[in-house]
Amino acid sequence: MITTLIATTLMIRCTSHVLAFAPHLNLVYRCQPRQFHFTSACRWSHNSNDAGSPASSDTLPSFKQSAPDDGREQRKAALHSRLQQLGVDVDALSDAAFRSAATTDGFDKRFGKSAIKAYRTYIDPRPSKITVISREDVNVGANRIARQIDFLAKKHRSREADWVRHTDEPKDSQTFPLILVLDNLRSAANVGSIYRSADACGCLEILTAGITPHPNGNGEEKLSKSALGAERVVPSKHFETTLQALTYLREERPRFLLVGMETTERSKCYANVKYPRDSEKAGVALFLGNEVSGVDTDIMLLLDEVVEIPMFGKKNSLNVAACAPVVMYEVLRQWEAFP
Repeated sequence: MITTLIATTLMIRCTSHVLAFAPHLNLVYRCQPRQFHFTSACRWSHNSNDAGSPASSDTLPSFKQSAPDDGREQRKAALHSRLQQLGVDVDALSDAAFRSAATTDGFDKRFGKSAIKAYRTYIDPRPSKITVISREDVNVGANRIARQIDFLAKKHRSREADWVRHTDEPKDSQTFPLILVLDNLRSAANVGSIYRSADACGCLEILTAGITPHPNGNGEEKLSKSALGAERVVPSKHFETTLQALTYLREERPRFLLVGMETTERSKCYANVKYPRDSEKAGVALFLGNEVSGVDTDIMLLLDEVVEIPMFGKKNSLNVAACAPVVMYEVLRQWEAFP
């Protein structure tokens, strides 16, 4: 007969593994069916005189002890300290982590599954991971995991809030006679962000030119990471040169006002320009230039207007991806597009 405190140990059997908890010993055992692995050392005694006791593993799993995790308490203390600095209730999180595995309550809605699992697996990693974790500076690891837990918990609470909108809702989109021309932009991240802004503002299309990353072409993969699908819903065309894009607009959209966005001596404040929309064929095309050199000076000479955003700091201009929505929303405001 095995004589231990197993009588008060709670066991939960899953399809792929078994978890055993001994709350009185503060122990958690992870195992495959019929074989347990310790995450902490524990003494077990066996009374060999009880010959009538069944020895089958069907009645009691055979326990296989792994090397003790000497760094567990140090990791836990460092993690709790960092979590407290981030404003996380460590007592509630610790309790939620235990209850998520030891009871049928599920995952606490204050933290969510991902945050609780990150907490548990850092403090009580699988035996095969202990050596890897022990090689890392405990403060570095605790800081990384604490920030991950904090982010995952906030993400969970945000998604649980029914008043916060997180997904694209099926609806009819509205399109305005507004076109963006990207003149040799070099950053795929900037271009992707501009595609999202263009979708938000109901742009008619985007014309990319030169080295500008574009869908189905140069930089498409990196562009898509910041566009998040907007590059698939906003129509676009690519031209070898910005002059070709400009010629296309003069021929296909002759009533469009071509506006360069650049800081020059002849630039007007973007809010002081009237953006026409007096007929179905009238509209606006905004030219945005390279992050370093701006809109090509030869191109600016061919445009109808050049506008700038007032700067009150020491820098001469905003990032191109930040400029685009500022001016686009001013255009929409003048067109009375807002509800």
